[in-house]
Parts: sequence; C-alpha cells; structure tokens
Amino acid sequence: MSHSLSMLVGSYVVLAMVFGQVARAAEEAAPKPPELKVLDRLVGTWDSESISRPAEWTPKEVRLTAVLTREWVLGGRFVQERASDSNKMEATVMFGFDPQKKVYRVWRFDSEGSALEMTLQWDEATQTLSGQTDLGNGLTNTTSIHFIDNDTHEWKGVVKDAAGKVFFDGGGTCRRRK
Repeated sequence: MSHSLSMLVGSYVVLAMVFGQVARAAEEAAPKPPELKVLDRLVGTWDSESISRPAEWTPKEVRLTAVLTREWVLGGRFVQERASDSNKMEATVMFGFDPQKKVYRVWRFDSEGSALEMTLQWDEATQTLSGQTDLGNGLTNTTSIHFIDNDTHEWKGVVKDAAGKVFFDGGGTCRRRK
C-alpha cells in the first residue's frame, strides 16, 4: 500500500472513530422523550387478525392473519415492526416520537411496494393513538390504534376522498403471544 493511500485510510478510520464518539455523546446528552413509553406497549410478538371491508381498493372483503414482531431499535428511539401475513405479504413499520413536532410518526413499507407515512397524537384518556394523513390525490387516511390492555390493541384505518368515497376500510385486533 502506498504511503498516501495508507494515510488516507488512516484518516478515514480516525474520522469514523471521532464521529462515533460524537454520536454517542449526543445520544447521552439528549435524553429520550418520556412519550416513547407509549410505544413500549407495542413491543413483543403479536398475533393479528384483520379485515378489509368492501371499498374501492378492496371490492371484496378480505380477512388476514399475521404475526407481528416488534422491538426497540436505533438506540431505543424507534420501535421496528416486521410482519408477515397469510397472503405472504411482508411489511416493515417504524414507530417513533418526534419531540420537535410533538407527534408520533409512523412509516410503513411492504413487499408490494407500498409506502405510507403518518403522524399520530396520543390521547391518554382513551388510550388511543390517532390521526389523519393527507395521502395526496385528494385522499385522506384516518388511523387509530386503541390499547385495550397490555396484551390487546385494535387498529382502524379508513381512506376517503373529499366527496366521502371510501377507498379502504379496515381494522384488526392484535393479541400478544404468551
């Protein structure tokens, strides 16, 4: 290895070490927001049953079962969900809290190429995360996750256009595996 290449590689190693130390110091300096405790309820392995009622995107009723595995990732600041349903579709969902915007953020990606970003608010009185998201093209998604107890939560999602035409109407129940 030439001297200049060796110095360049050495510089990158030192730079990577410095950035790693800076990132660790920033993580230690920025405490995790207490709002993340709400997402703790999602962690674990879940059996899910869902239904998509007849709507524009699902002309016939569709019932699915799925296994969801959720764990804390990225320094305990996000909950990552990995899902596989009875139709062999896979999905990855990331849940987090945005302390600047004071909202819960959710990103969902699936093996059919769909992607969705949502913002949700927490209602302590009803134990529910809920919100509306503009999907573009005049469509609005209304979503909620209601925590019934430590081992059960229900979700609902409805997508409508401005005239009220329903494109998606679904929901489901998740039960923690024992």
